[in-house]
Amino acid sequence: MKTLFRILIVLFSLAILYYYTSDSTDELKPLEGPNSKSTVIPKTVVPEGFEDALPRPETGISTYINQESKKLYKDFGEPSRIDKSAFGYEWWVYNYDNKSIAMFGVERGKIVQAYIAGEKLDVTPYKIGQTLDEIYRMTIVNPEITVNIGENIYTFSLTEYDMHTRILVKFDEVFAQLYIDQFTDTLIGIRFLNSETLVKHRPYEMTFVGDLIPTPNLNSYVLQQSNEGYSRQLFDIVNVFRQYEHLPALEWDVDTSIVAMEHSEEMYTENYVSHDSPKFGSLKERLESHSVSYNEAGENLATAYFDAIEAAHGWFNSEDHRQLILNDDFTHVGSGVFINYYTQIFLDK
Repeated sequence: MKTLFRILIVLFSLAILYYYTSDSTDELKPLEGPNSKSTVIPKTVVPEGFEDALPRPETGISTYINQESKKLYKDFGEPSRIDKSAFGYEWWVYNYDNKSIAMFGVERGKIVQAYIAGEKLDVTPYKIGQTLDEIYRMTIVNPEITVNIGENIYTFSLTEYDMHTRILVKFDEVFAQLYIDQFTDTLIGIRFLNSETLVKHRPYEMTFVGDLIPTPNLNSYVLQQSNEGYSRQLFDIVNVFRQYEHLPALEWDVDTSIVAMEHSEEMYTENYVSHDSPKFGSLKERLESHSVSYNEAGENLATAYFDAIEAAHGWFNSEDHRQLILNDDFTHVGSGVFINYYTQIFLDK
């Protein structure tokens, strides 16, 4: 009888310990994007010489740039959804069962950019999964790229990190950003875009002669829609990343997304980047305040990325943040974006 009583005491103690430790949280250092250090410098002297552009591909997704958006309906059908953006264009999103995603930026009826992740679509002259060595053998890769728009000249300078993780390539009338997984040295995403959109984004350090292309002033409605669109895009892209590693897709969690959105908005308004909120406490306390139950939770934070695509690839190229994205124990995720503050919370429910 005494032995049974002791066993019961041990089991009860273990149950108490599990109750207080099972809802553990992983908190990582927030990621600051390269855009935080990028500068825009006006110049009066025209740069000498311009690099050669590669011939524009005759097939593949890049051929859609600068074409009318009705071609998307003809070739791809109705988009899964249409998201607002902070740059004046809309994202037409085609989500292929978490295995591939195609997003087309449409502005005033014209396709101004396209982003592809996954292996279903033609990204000629490249292929998703292609090695960095192969890309360097077939591509003219320059640390400085010039863009001419009328009498204006814009010059982008790439860092050594850029040259290995987000390469900018100049083709005739179109540019390509190649997103490289630095842990496998393979191409995992690509963005094709026209000159005006590239200059609006300012993804690298930029000098210019002439005038800047202004970005639109967003009203509160468009801002909210843009934030919500970027939040869903983080979810879509992260699931494609998991598919690369043959992991099950995460499910969207509404309550957790509210927690993430509130945290991103507070970080923006209070000008801080941390897992601990001055008002609402730690990740554990923030989740509890919305009655979110879980066994384990982890949170990725980022700021100073110009859109969700850049933030997602930034996390995936950071070892600790990548481990959260590829954690096989997690089942659900919630995302929240406010301006250029990004929060993504992973849960084992």
